[in-house]
Formats: sequence, structure tokens, C-alpha cells
Amino acid sequence: MGNIGPATIVEQSGDAVSRDVNGQLVIFTPAEGTVHELDELGCFIWKLCAEPTSIDAMTAKIAAEYDVDEAVAQKDLTSFLAKLIDVGAIKEQ
Repeated sequence: MGNIGPATIVEQSGDAVSRDVNGQLVIFTPAEGTVHELDELGCFIWKLCAEPTSIDAMTAKIAAEYDVDEAVAQKDLTSFLAKLIDVGAIKEQ
């Protein structure tokens, strides 16, 4: 994985499978053979990644939805996305 930044475009990996299980969103990543549970913000980000989108665009939507500073939102977002990329749940364009 390269360095992800504001202009990086990401989207859900075709390999990852997500399901609502008893009101909790879980993602299965076959490459890792693992299941990942997402909290409310994680679900919001996962839905934003349904279509190719930039880190900048996602940051603005998160900041508006959760009333947080964009710099803080972007730092946390890039960290979270790096983890999703590492497990094969999303991919960089």
C-alpha cells in the first residue's frame, strides 16, 4: 500500500463481503479469512466507499455529518482506511 492522501481514490474491494448481522455490520475478507465488525462511523465510511471516492470528499462528508474538525476527521479516516486496505476490504484506485 502506498501513502494515502487527500486525493487518493478508494472503493470497496470486490473480494470483501459485508452483511448486517443482528444490527451490526460485519465485513468478511477472504484473503485474510477474517471478520471485522464496524461501529456507526465505520459503517458510514464503508457506505461512502461503495463507489470510488476521494479521501477529501469523504473527509468533508464525515466532518459535516459528525460535526468534527476536517483535519481530525482526515487523520482518523486515513488511519482507518489504511487498516481496511491492509486486510483487503477496500482498494486504492
